[in-house]
Amino acid sequence: MNALQLDAIAARFSALLEKHYEPGFGISPAAEPHENFYRQVWTRDFAHAAAHYFIGDNPQAVEDSLSTLLRHQRPDGTLPIRVEREYLVLKLIPGLRFLARPMFVLFEEILRGRAQRPAYTGQDFLHSEDTIPGTLIVAGMYHGASERGRVFIESYTKTLRRALEHFSSKAKPNGLVSVPRGNVDWADSILRGGTLGLINILWVRALELMVPVFAGIPDMDTAQRLYERAKPSLLETLYDREGAYFRASADEDRVDTVATIFGARFFLDAVECVRTQQMFRTRLRCPSGIRNFDPPYPPRDILWPHKIVGHQGYHNVYVWPWVTLQNIHVKIKIAQTHPEETVREQYKKEAVDDLYDAAALFTDAGGAYEIFFPDTRTPANTRWYHPPRNFMASMATFMSAYSKLKSLGWLAA
Repeated sequence: MNALQLDAIAARFSALLEKHYEPGFGISPAAEPHENFYRQVWTRDFAHAAAHYFIGDNPQAVEDSLSTLLRHQRPDGTLPIRVEREYLVLKLIPGLRFLARPMFVLFEEILRGRAQRPAYTGQDFLHSEDTIPGTLIVAGMYHGASERGRVFIESYTKTLRRALEHFSSKAKPNGLVSVPRGNVDWADSILRGGTLGLINILWVRALELMVPVFAGIPDMDTAQRLYERAKPSLLETLYDREGAYFRASADEDRVDTVATIFGARFFLDAVECVRTQQMFRTRLRCPSGIRNFDPPYPPRDILWPHKIVGHQGYHNVYVWPWVTLQNIHVKIKIAQTHPEETVREQYKKEAVDDLYDAAALFTDAGGAYEIFFPDTRTPANTRWYHPPRNFMASMATFMSAYSKLKSLGWLAA
């Protein structure tokens, strides 16, 4: 594969990503009517795609998505896991997915008189603790991206304040949050709880980005005070310096890959980032990318519907390409800021090579699939679950890495 072929893939992904956006509603993880997650604005998926693609390429899609989610905020400050225009549960049941839209029209539009259904934690077998941090991160990023973004976000200051205050009520004296056991974050097929690495990394990053949003507003120094308390606690409590990884939770020595990538990108220096990369190579790297956990979670921690349909590996074992692509940004950070030139050159090459490898993975598979088997580089298609072919998170993170490497001039033919 050469640079021209890479450019062609990026152009195709850019066009496909625009299909995920429904004007006046927002960004959905899937763009085809037959796919799971069609016509559903998921808070965490939107946050990921906005941060990696839509803030820079389609700000109107960001505003529509944020407006949809924030419009359904409850009085106590909580936000929905998703807002849907087709029933997710029916989309996931083989043989019934064709009813997802007509049943929605009957029960929601005709009987309840509403065009959208917000789903909150505790509904549809799902819980969530990452909705508020994810939303605050996007709001902070959009606020700092442009004058348009600043004006838009400042129109929602009261809403964002309610969300921040609600989530801060979960914080312990050290500024970190502890959450009940459940399917609480993006790895929602796994029952997790306690002081989780990923949720707290998102929380501290959200606080950092909220500081300038609330600057100058009377009585709104909560973000600043919590950030100053929580950041050192995050590194002391959840970062294993000997092993060079962020723990899945404070009370267990399990590598959480996503937490480690985000934590390295935002809170570690380049020298420490190199150690995380060495850890990935020895513990988590596999032919299709980087696995999510080491060791994997035992069967008792897998949500029962996934065990019934033989899909225990969904978050636990399968490889999610967006995770591997996100790690390219850590390598770019090393290549730009490490004190040793030989290390900078090594990681510059690795960042480019990883992008080409992802492009080859998607090309060979015939799409930017949601999940892959770890050892075969084939989509994790099973009898009961068919992953979306062009998954929004896979394409958005590819575009983010591609755009960054392109702007640095590292993808020259």
